[in-house]
Amino acid sequence: MRTIVITGSSSGIGAAAAIRLAGQGKQVVITGRSAAKLAEVHRAMAAAAPEEARIPEPLVEDLSSLDGVRRLADRLLEHFPRLDVLVNNAAVQPSRRRESADGFELSLAVNHLAPFLLTRLLSARLLENAGRVVTTASDSHAKGRFDFDDIPLLDGWTGALSYGRSKLANILFTAELQRRTPLPATCFHPGAIRTDINRDSPFVRLVKPFERFVLAPPERGADTLVWLATSDEGGDPRAVYYQDRAPAETDAGGDDPELAARLWEVSAELTRTHSQWPMA
Repeated sequence: MRTIVITGSSSGIGAAAAIRLAGQGKQVVITGRSAAKLAEVHRAMAAAAPEEARIPEPLVEDLSSLDGVRRLADRLLEHFPRLDVLVNNAAVQPSRRRESADGFELSLAVNHLAPFLLTRLLSARLLENAGRVVTTASDSHAKGRFDFDDIPLLDGWTGALSYGRSKLANILFTAELQRRTPLPATCFHPGAIRTDINRDSPFVRLVKPFERFVLAPPERGADTLVWLATSDEGGDPRAVYYQDRAPAETDAGGDDPELAARLWEVSAELTRTHSQWPMA
């Protein structure tokens, strides 16, 4: 039975993907910050799953902390001798500049450094089982840019720049993961989807009642995720970045190999994972 780990699966795209995959008989491990929300998703997974399927208990962890990422990795390695797919889906989109417990700009910490570190810590187990990595990116990466002299984004922080930079990092990380390791790695744009990612924004709270008229449901956003996690394409990808089950083009340096290599080195330094990756 394939074991699939999905971070950020207490609601939205992650929850929708978990329920769909459980319905296919996959062993899906859901993670998130809210025990109550995870329990609700877990019940929906159990209702959708075949009678004989095993639905592991959710793992509650806050991935804004690198120590939290390490704790989650330790728990996964302890309880799951087989890991087939890691889905890096957890993300934040703060409406004001905030920092993580480790002092990193929050979007960079949760949306990029956490997936970078978690993938590193689980990479050997994934390789043992011919596993793969799928990361939720976004076309918002077109609004991102990297100034390596201002990693904390102290100069000119905006929500669009912060989130766009983190989603650009997802694409660059995926490209470099393909280049440096044997892991099949992909990322994707889910589309304009109704989620709670920017729930702390006053504007979003104001327009929330009207979202259903302009945004697609989480189930639609989860479609390419599920496809990349289970299809032959995800195991032997033709591209780095996908949309609607097909290779898609990137903007804003998403296909810049020098930028990807530099971001990898900076990320390895920030997460203290130099020279510890399985090499191609």
